[in-house]
Amino acid sequence: MDDRTRRLEDHDHVLLIRLGAVGDVLRTLPALHLIRASYPAVRVAWLVEDLSRDLLLGHPEIDEVLRFPRRELRDAAHPRILAGLLASVARDLRRRRFDVALDFQGSIKSGLLALLSGAPRRVGLSPGHSRELSWLFTNEWVRPRERRLNRVERNLLIAEAIGARGDTIEMILPERPDEGRAAEDLLRSLNPRGLPVVVLSPGTSRRQRHKRWPAEHFSRLAGRLASDAGALVLVVWGPGEEELARSVAASSGGRAEVAPPTSLRLLASILRRAALFVGADTGPMHLAWSVGCPVLALFGPTDPRLNAPLGGLHVVLRSGRRTSSITPDVAYESARRILAIPAADRQTPRLLRSSLAPRAAVAVR
Repeated sequence: MDDRTRRLEDHDHVLLIRLGAVGDVLRTLPALHLIRASYPAVRVAWLVEDLSRDLLLGHPEIDEVLRFPRRELRDAAHPRILAGLLASVARDLRRRRFDVALDFQGSIKSGLLALLSGAPRRVGLSPGHSRELSWLFTNEWVRPRERRLNRVERNLLIAEAIGARGDTIEMILPERPDEGRAAEDLLRSLNPRGLPVVVLSPGTSRRQRHKRWPAEHFSRLAGRLASDAGALVLVVWGPGEEELARSVAASSGGRAEVAPPTSLRLLASILRRAALFVGADTGPMHLAWSVGCPVLALFGPTDPRLNAPLGGLHVVLRSGRRTSSITPDVAYESARRILAIPAADRQTPRLLRSSLAPRAAVAVR
């Protein structure tokens, strides 16, 4: 198996495969930028599912965003229909004549898609660093120096395997003018006094309910942020989370506002204008630090070394057993310290790869 560095050619057509979760897609953007900065002439396509597709549409460093039909494949009523859909996906990929496929996901699904693409070079993680035998479908392996790497760094190693080089971590996620205007109009209507805005995100996916901080903890934190820190507290929510968001706001004694329905892109624009984000290890947390919003991240059993927000402005609170062990008072003190930083100093500096762990981390027992 070839695991040597082989550079791209200017005429190469490159397929990036990172399909699903919002946080995982966001944490692949620095690798995309490293590739594009090193090889401005190559053509880059990204294969992604509907969940995160809107974040990538119109991205200046992507030539083509390809939709993976997860919903149709999941709902296929007969094996023959499923086989036909997969054959259609394969034909659509092969007609583009990719030279290189980069499997950033490391699952059997993404590995199979790399193979179906017809790309002669298929780069992915080596055995021991990938899941579900995905390495069987790649012919160039990336061997990270350790297992427990921040996911941004691991993705950058895949970019390095094709000769991309760079010391900075660049998260390119441009804001569209209409999104900025919509966010400003919303915040102006909710916050006519111009208070610092703190965004609370109490939800997670059903599969990741174990990451949730209790709703009553969010309510108590919201009350203190509003009464003691003078903040406008905004509770955001995604599909299936509106009831949870409303219960947090109701139990805060009227000290928190429930956000209207927002797309991921509108949420990103709100976060660009917020003073702080508070939430668990979820897609919105990664969206917050990606657009420069200071983050108070609440971790339970998941490992911050893999999933923490990057940069020195952020604080990680961790309980190794359950997030519920992190008390609202401990969270408030961390939030207060972040809010005390002058607004001009809250701008995220350029990140170097040596900054791949948060400077402020607290172990909660």
